[in-house]
Amino acid sequence: MNNPHTPFEALVALDAKVSQHAFDLPEKQARVESWSGVGFTLNDQQFAVQIGEVTAILPVPSTTPLPGVQPWAKGVSNVRGRLLPIIDLGEFLGKVRDSHTSTNRIMMVERGEVSVGLIVDEVQGMVHFSTSQFSDAVPDHLFDEAKPFTVGHYQQEKDYMVFNTQLLVNDSRFLKAAIA
Repeated sequence: MNNPHTPFEALVALDAKVSQHAFDLPEKQARVESWSGVGFTLNDQQFAVQIGEVTAILPVPSTTPLPGVQPWAKGVSNVRGRLLPIIDLGEFLGKVRDSHTSTNRIMMVERGEVSVGLIVDEVQGMVHFSTSQFSDAVPDHLFDEAKPFTVGHYQQEKDYMVFNTQLLVNDSRFLKAAIA
């Protein structure tokens, strides 16, 4: 087949030459499942909330206080044209603050009919983990008040507790911000 007579024979000869010099196909890479969230600090602990649970991250806005509510319910604020209840998540979980700092942020959360702005100490931004780094165990060093809302943790340089906002907005104490 040194001198092909037909176009088909020419293609077969070309294929044979290319196959002699072709590289092997790369090994199939195992697909790594990942989890993405928003990392934040609360009461000197690292947390992450699933990325889809946070609709916005904002500086702490001025609020209009509401009478007859728990101290952790800071009031309401006009955020993007609608009234949003502002809750100090640290205070709700038992840490009393003397004042807010410039690193405090609001994480806007919408779960069903509940929309709320949660004040946290600091937001680190997006964090990504391999699902193999997840453990559903809640570490002992986590402060007790946060444990009911934590569904496990991811281990990187440090533990990131996975905070579940659905558990928070379904909590009867959270839903009853009025002082009884």
